[in-house]
Amino acid sequence: MKRYYYELLDEDYNSYEAAFIPDGRIKSRAIAQAKRVMKDLGIRRALLEVNSMRTSNILDIIPVELD
Repeated sequence: MKRYYYELLDEDYNSYEAAFIPDGRIKSRAIAQAKRVMKDLGIRRALLEVNSMRTSNILDIIPVELD
């Protein structure tokens, strides 16, 4: 059962719709997928927002930066 979903945001909290990551069971996979999307879109820094599927609450915001 999916409990979380991740959403990639810019530094002004605007969503990158193309980077919706539906299953949040493994955070490292979500971060890796976010980095792939960031590379494809030419984004150096972004935020990965962790949301609850049950309550739609924001649970965490993870800063992501490409090397």
